Amino acid sequence: MGRVLLIAVAGMAAACGNSEFVIVPKLDAGLDAEDAGADADTDAGDGGIEAKACTGQCVPFRPLGGWSEPVLVAKSPGPLIIECPPDAPHHHFTKYAHLTAGPLACGCACKPSTGSCTLPTTTTASNAACNIAGADPTSFDPPADWDGSCSNANGIAAGKQCGGKPCVESLTIGPMQAVDEVCEVDYKPILTGTSDEPTWGLTVVVCEGYPEGGEGGCGFGEKCAPAPTPPPEFLVCVYQAGDLPCEGEDYTDRLVIYSGFEDKRGCTTCECMPEVEGSMCTATASIYKDDACVDPLFLGYSISSLKEACFDVTVPGSALGSKSISNVQYHAGTCQPTGGEPIGQVEALRPSTICCRPKAK
Repeated sequence: MGRVLLIAVAGMAAACGNSEFVIVPKLDAGLDAEDAGADADTDAGDGGIEAKACTGQCVPFRPLGGWSEPVLVAKSPGPLIIECPPDAPHHHFTKYAHLTAGPLACGCACKPSTGSCTLPTTTTASNAACNIAGADPTSFDPPADWDGSCSNANGIAAGKQCGGKPCVESLTIGPMQAVDEVCEVDYKPILTGTSDEPTWGLTVVVCEGYPEGGEGGCGFGEKCAPAPTPPPEFLVCVYQAGDLPCEGEDYTDRLVIYSGFEDKRGCTTCECMPEVEGSMCTATASIYKDDACVDPLFLGYSISSLKEACFDVTVPGSALGSKSISNVQYHAGTCQPTGGEPIGQVEALRPSTICCRPKAK
């Protein structure tokens, strides 16, 4: 530019007949500075500083209040774990969401009852046939705490009269009794309760990385972050420990994730009600005419705990000299179980909150 000005002025001077050259100094330093700046821009590669464009994706800065820097997050169904992409190769952590766990299938059952039998405490002769009202009774009772062995207690002589009739026309043996009955819990089907294992509906992988050109190159309030190509689809998110609301207008899609769970499920104690249903005692009774259980009047007559037993004497007025009971058996009943109800739940542990940019953004 200076050279061109010099030549122009010299020509004008010669036209006026003046042989001297007039040198005009630079009048526009700004233009020269602009040219120098343009040259400097052209030569930035030789030592100048040139701003680089974002090689990933421009994303908003993280919200204030303890939130992480933006990271890449992939969500997959069930236990499937997604690998971090080459653009963000650092696997930060894997956590889970949507815990599913039903109650335990508890059971409660009781074993058949156990118990023992007491023998009849009364044996009564009557001067009438069985089930005749108004008959006169005569005791042929066994001794107290009888064990069923041969006993001649309260024997009745042959031909003895009661009210003008033979004292022995029928004989009634009182009922047995089931005692000391109890049911024990049947632990086999209810040791722990059974149920499906707790499962996570979502596996969440968090990855970190830095764009090749650094975090710059974006507009105000933004930074450059990795931008992997799907599939799988990675979202840009921030996270923080705890169950928290999302903050700000940029990261608004909220998901609470967990590192594990604790199974606190169980069953209430199983017990058996004290009432026993359906049990009974049975035995066979024998009556003898002599006092040493040798000459039988009746042998092996069935008795039980359900009701008294009455039988008519074939020969009225027969002697009742002795008696015995054998074949004592306890027949088990049932008890109603109580308890065995499912309690507790599976608790997700150590929550964190992830807030992601909506897909439209």
